[in-house]
Amino acid sequence: MDTVFEKAVQLLENKQSFALAVIIAEEGSTPRGEGSKMIITEDSIFATIGGGLLEAQIIEEARKRIIPEKCATVCAVDMYAKADATPDMICGGACEVLVAYVDGSDGNMLNVFKAAYNADKSGKKSWIFYIFDGNKNDFTCCVNIGGTEVVGEFEENEHFSREMLKNPVRVAVHGDFVDGWRITVHDINPNGRMYIFGGGHVSFEVAKLASHLGYPVTVIDDREEYANPERFPECDTVCIESFTDMQDFPTDERSYILIITRGHAHDKTVLKWALNKPCLYLGMIGSKTKRDALYVSLEKEGYSMEKMRQVKCPIGLSIGAETPSEIAVSIMAEVIAVTKGKVL
Repeated sequence: MDTVFEKAVQLLENKQSFALAVIIAEEGSTPRGEGSKMIITEDSIFATIGGGLLEAQIIEEARKRIIPEKCATVCAVDMYAKADATPDMICGGACEVLVAYVDGSDGNMLNVFKAAYNADKSGKKSWIFYIFDGNKNDFTCCVNIGGTEVVGEFEENEHFSREMLKNPVRVAVHGDFVDGWRITVHDINPNGRMYIFGGGHVSFEVAKLASHLGYPVTVIDDREEYANPERFPECDTVCIESFTDMQDFPTDERSYILIITRGHAHDKTVLKWALNKPCLYLGMIGSKTKRDALYVSLEKEGYSMEKMRQVKCPIGLSIGAETPSEIAVSIMAEVIAVTKGKVL
């Protein structure tokens, strides 16, 4: 999950003001991409937009101007021009960073960040709108929850207010400048939900790492001691009666399905279910020998061998992993590569 939203909620609940810094545009090679964000207070920072000189400049701007003057601005940082002269700016790109004051007493902003945090936690497809007033150097933001509700107040442009609910993607493409307002739209949870079947040692490490990396996770097992909130505090858990009589789970084209159960028979049962479900990534733990025998068996039952060959099995990148923690790293490395569209 995006912990910046969680931190913002904590600060606002304590009536503490801060500056929010968000990369709203990028070109070329930059330390971090569009959507990266951090929180800056008078004496601390939370998260990062890339570190180095870029981040230092933004922190200085926030503390010397944005927080004292209670305003907002867009900082253009050119790393092309400085690449030769400044060793700390060697990326060779450019970006724009919105730096905005958030008043600790602003109940509207508290509602917005709570909505963003809850949407991110649930994995529901949602969008956050960063709205910068270039005329007054002012800032607000709103959240579209699943295309059904907008949280936040923005009455300056009636057409845009309607589009925020009806067509957030259109706003993202066409809403850069409206009546002096600059509008930037980002997915709150670009990572789809991860469904991990099996709650054993490897699943425990995968779920922990996936949650830390911003993937909403559901862990499914038929043993209550392996699928409960105490074991997986950052994940949703479902204890089913049996893998052979498994309930449906609402996967979509952004979902990740990881089959890491405790037995060959359970893997086969879950794989038969998963082959008929939409997803971005489908991986199954096991050796090539086990995989090949399972595929032959399923082919005899009428399942497409071509479709089965799209399953990542053995799951994870081949890095010589042995321990559950190492295997989790190999699995999440493969998941990240798929998320980023890298060909493996």
